[in-house]
Amino acid sequence: MPLLDLHKLTDGLSRTWAGYLRDWDRSLRSGNYPETIRYNYLLAAAQLGRYLGEYSPDPEADAGADDPAEVTRAHVEAFQAWMIETRSASTALNKHKGLQQFFKWLLVDEEAISGRRWSGCASRRRRRS
Repeated sequence: MPLLDLHKLTDGLSRTWAGYLRDWDRSLRSGNYPETIRYNYLLAAAQLGRYLGEYSPDPEADAGADDPAEVTRAHVEAFQAWMIETRSASTALNKHKGLQQFFKWLLVDEEAISGRRWSGCASRRRRRS
């Protein structure tokens, strides 16, 4: 039985999050990443999406729960703190590494594929306005 079940990982996420994670998984597979690495990376991103929708005290987290392009640095930092509180520092570090890769892909690779520019942080877009 394969370790990575993308349908199970994306269960409960918005269609936008699920779509991005499917695209990212395809990109990781094309880069010949091992299944265990792909699973850990995708799990970190899926957990962030769920955290924003279910556990975040931030009233603006709903936008990030709907679309990863709306996730702010503060959302990620709150998720990391929550991971340390509910799991361990080493687990939080692993999630951090996976999220770095996800947002790097979102910024660089997805822009090249779709032409959509992701600023990297929704709060930066608000400050520039």
